Amino acid sequence: LLLVSRHPIQMENPYKEPPKRCVLCGINVDYKNVQLLSQFVSPHTGCIYGRHITGLCNKKQKEITKAIKRAHVFGFMPVMYKSPSFLTDPKICNIKYSE
Repeated sequence: LLLVSRHPIQMENPYKEPPKRCVLCGINVDYKNVQLLSQFVSPHTGCIYGRHITGLCNKKQKEITKAIKRAHVFGFMPVMYKSPSFLTDPKICNIKYSE
């Protein structure tokens, strides 16, 4: 005899989006890694991008900001612009420039 339940089967929502993860979670942020840090700096003004642009978690955004400022102080990164050698790097953040 096969018993069939009339209640629906409980299962996860297949359309539920996976939780968004920070791009840098699990990566060590160092002020000497200028190529990584330059991805979070505007090429025109040298300003550090905010969380709404970078998509980083609060902890990693603070680490990036601190590392960029430290790299400026120690002379690893220019302050007013992005280093031209990193302008052709692939983009980590989804940033669209109006041209």
